[in-house]
Amino acid sequence: MIIGGPDAFPSTPRARAVNACGWSGDAALAYYGPTMRSAAVVRLWRTLVCACCLLPQTAALGQSEAQQLVRNAADALRSGDPAEAERIATAALEEPGGSERDALWVRSVARDRLERYQEAFDDLRLAASTGAPGARTLVALGEAAFKAGDMQASIDAFDRAAGLDPGLGPHLWQRGIALYYAGRYEDGARQFEVHRTVNPQDVENSAWHFLCVAAADGLAAARAGLIPVNEDARVPMAEVLALYGGTGSAERVLEAARRAGESGRARSANLYAWLYLGLYHEALGEREPADQAVSRALEDGQPSHYMWQVARVHQILRGRRH
Repeated sequence: MIIGGPDAFPSTPRARAVNACGWSGDAALAYYGPTMRSAAVVRLWRTLVCACCLLPQTAALGQSEAQQLVRNAADALRSGDPAEAERIATAALEEPGGSERDALWVRSVARDRLERYQEAFDDLRLAASTGAPGARTLVALGEAAFKAGDMQASIDAFDRAAGLDPGLGPHLWQRGIALYYAGRYEDGARQFEVHRTVNPQDVENSAWHFLCVAAADGLAAARAGLIPVNEDARVPMAEVLALYGGTGSAERVLEAARRAGESGRARSANLYAWLYLGLYHEALGEREPADQAVSRALEDGQPSHYMWQVARVHQILRGRRH
């Protein structure tokens, strides 16, 4: 999906969100870390940083042994050592000092980066339960639940987020994907229809709407209701849209991705190509080629990319564990 970082939520641009949550430079950098200049930062912002309201004033850190440990754990995250961050955050949880929520949050981020998604979700769920989580915290919780393969918990968190901030609801394409995997295809289609009102030029939104309608009403209805897009420049989105609309081919999708590889954009192009080919085969009821294609999408390991996570969870839910 096309992500605009925190500005995807117009009411909360990055600086205002960070300042409102009382972040210091140390706290923010702990989440960005070495990915600050990478393309993945926009996804890391949503999955890790948009839940910043879990963290109280970081100026208070260092006032107790537990709080100093939390700060050290955040420093370890910033330096790119999630294993050390997890160890220190766990030690902080064993100390008195009122920093349990902070320590759980930092450990959740560390475990996410270590690709231990169930534990990351468990920590974030516990941290969120210690107070009244805000909408952005609940979005992060919904994404963590999705990575853990818990579609109902994911949907519940997204619904709670939209309940707290109705303006956020149309932006929650992640909710639509969770609804698809929960088998709630009509609800998923409605989510992607409303997402179109805030993000009209996203082929992925069209593709997921197609998948939901195909599962609910059949391939002909999905093609008839395909959401048109003409300004998504990402490779190979034009070819994916043509394939789903019945005028393209798998070969054209893969050829576009191959050409992107020659220009240095191979990883995302290959991920998109193979994932959306696999999902298309699933819509056609072709299980074996669907499994093979989604497995290919995972080959270039991009765990910070949400759609890579979708491919990984897809394989788990379809019985091909990754």
